[in-house]
Amino acid sequence: MDAQRALLDELMGSARNLTEEEKRGYKEVRWDDKEVCAFYMVRFCPHDLFVNTRSDLGPCPRIHDLKLKESFESSPRHDAYVPKFEAELVHFCEKLVMDLDRRVRRGRERLAQDAEPVTPAPLSTEKSEQLSVLEEKIKNLLEQVEALGESGKVDEAEALMRKVEVLNLEKTTLTQPTQSEKVLMLAQEKKMALCEICGSFLVANDAAERVQSHITGKQHIGYGMVRDFIAEYKAAKEKKREEERLVREKEAEERRKSKDKEFDGQRSELRDRGRFVELRQCDLPFIIDKEERLR
Repeated sequence: MDAQRALLDELMGSARNLTEEEKRGYKEVRWDDKEVCAFYMVRFCPHDLFVNTRSDLGPCPRIHDLKLKESFESSPRHDAYVPKFEAELVHFCEKLVMDLDRRVRRGRERLAQDAEPVTPAPLSTEKSEQLSVLEEKIKNLLEQVEALGESGKVDEAEALMRKVEVLNLEKTTLTQPTQSEKVLMLAQEKKMALCEICGSFLVANDAAERVQSHITGKQHIGYGMVRDFIAEYKAAKEKKREEERLVREKEAEERRKSKDKEFDGQRSELRDRGRFVELRQCDLPFIIDKEERLR
């Protein structure tokens, strides 16, 4: 039923069942109308690629209709319009990629800055004073331990060493970074990477599941399609230019050969004419002598 309706639409127009009054205000849309999306007709519309992503372009302001696309593909003017539509699409895609590559460059600069080592914050004046006091106490206790050891008072020396260990623990705690500094250093250890295809930030050496999720995401696939189309379009243009160059060279070679052949023919004709003149000049004395004897 749908196939029959589509055939009737193609033959008689989609307004075939409207009344005369309804037809007055009705305008039938064709695939070559300005309201129809040429990108959708020829390949894909970039507005459809990034829906609900950070790169969402919003809805396309032009018409997307599968029947119009099928009408375009079966039209006798299809091949004539494909280069025009593809040129418009590649121009739009190149603008998208230029904006994306600009963001990628900024992302690289940001990663380069973040890669710089984090210098621990200097100790406050209060902590510096506490550290000096602790170091002085540890120094004094070690001197006492040494003296007790020389005197043979091992038990007392061991008791003082336990005090030294406690003070060393306090010293370590005092010089350790704060919680915020630990978070910053931890974030630095979790290095980031940048996807060159879609410009997304990723965790370097992340789990395979998360990497696969990124690769199959709309944004990565969308920009991959855009970049592939640009590369394919440029390769086809370059191939066409090369083929046209070869054709021009072949035509030029054929013209050269034709001119050479024509020149060789003219030269041969002139050479033959020269021999005929030379022959007539050689026979001239014989002819004159014969005429004199006849007289």
